[in-house]
Amino acid sequence: MNLKGLFQRIRDGFRKPESLSDEVVQGFVRELEKARIEDVSCDEVFKQLDEYVEKEVRDGDAARIMPLLREHLDICSDCCDEYEALLDVLEQTAKEK
Repeated sequence: MNLKGLFQRIRDGFRKPESLSDEVVQGFVRELEKARIEDVSCDEVFKQLDEYVEKEVRDGDAARIMPLLREHLDICSDCCDEYEALLDVLEQTAKEK
């Protein structure tokens, strides 16, 4: 079943909860996990990394606001290295003010 079909089954299930089987829910979760990994590229992370780090330093809730970017950082060591370097710079700058 494709993602569109799963979304339709989920929507139908919200109208009639008894029709939503565990198999459908598990299929939906598997499709979402695949989509998450494939949807965020390193280029996209680098474009948003400064915004993410600023939110992290300012509010501490960047992972909640940008969960896909956080997931990418958790699995990609190159992007995580960039994140940590930028975070260090911004934290040092904030301490100096």
